[in-house]
Amino acid sequence: MIKIGIVGLGFIGKAHLEAFRHMAQVEVVAICTKQAEGVGIDDFHGEVVSDYEQLLQREDIAVIDICVPTFLHEDYIIQAAEAGKQIICEKPLTLTVAAANRIIEAVRRSNVRLFVGHVLRFWPEYETIKSLHDTGKLKGIETIHAQRLGQLPTWSDWFQHPEKSGGALFDLHLHDIDFAYYLLGEVETVYAVGHQNQYGAWDHVMSTLTFQNKAKAFIEASHRMPNGYPFTMAFRAQGQEGAIDFHLKAGENIERINDRHFVFYDKDQVEEVAVETADAFQQELAYFITCIKQEKENTVIPVADVLYSLNLLKLIEQSLETGREIHVPATSFSSN
Repeated sequence: MIKIGIVGLGFIGKAHLEAFRHMAQVEVVAICTKQAEGVGIDDFHGEVVSDYEQLLQREDIAVIDICVPTFLHEDYIIQAAEAGKQIICEKPLTLTVAAANRIIEAVRRSNVRLFVGHVLRFWPEYETIKSLHDTGKLKGIETIHAQRLGQLPTWSDWFQHPEKSGGALFDLHLHDIDFAYYLLGEVETVYAVGHQNQYGAWDHVMSTLTFQNKAKAFIEASHRMPNGYPFTMAFRAQGQEGAIDFHLKAGENIERINDRHFVFYDKDQVEEVAVETADAFQQELAYFITCIKQEKENTVIPVADVLYSLNLLKLIEQSLETGREIHVPATSFSSN
């Protein structure tokens, strides 16, 4: 039995708690949240505390799952590493390359493992897109169009501040930037335009990525959609002989999915793509736990990929600020 402590009980913390409840040989035994007193969690019989140190001192907890706001990630990860805990951290890892390097050094120094929740790589439709590409059924992708559009999250105001959340650039855009890289490999240039909110956060971003294989991706993310606009994700990939078209519409966030469309256009055939229903958070967290239990290499989202995607976001941010196309330097990273 692997025992887990969750830090943070917002939307993501609750999603992770629910995911762990569906796993065998895994138990969340403690939750750390600022509002520990009076927190009612159905069917949870573990400890609820407000002091992070109480989780770190518990010898029975092997894994710390960090679901606090982004600007707290570095401090919480380093403390967990120094306490000898295995670490799961919600995306984005952090907001700067310097902070990422400090995190990686702390994890290596303490000889623990770090897993970062780039959940789109575990989302059933996106897993299918990756499989169609890797097996050659969708050959020679030349163009990608992706969208992730939503309202500003209402459960906390830290999303509005660039120094705390990174705005829609880091909170939403990351998903599709990372998946495009996962699908097509290293990027040659980035160019972006967007809009900033009153605090300076980029809350609507449209990026063009040119890959080393000369494919292009046009990717849009927004926290500026008006009240009542459904949370929307969409992904269209056009190849030399076919195309895949996926879109999903939900409620204010990802809850209450009410419109799903997934079609594969292959030469003269139009095929509705059947995807087995699965919870992406469950798939992601189960994979991380398996890697920990079996001491397996994390090949789905290695830390090297996390760092590469973070670097892409920083270059997109540079393009937004300067209005220029930015060339991506040749860079290599090694995962822990």
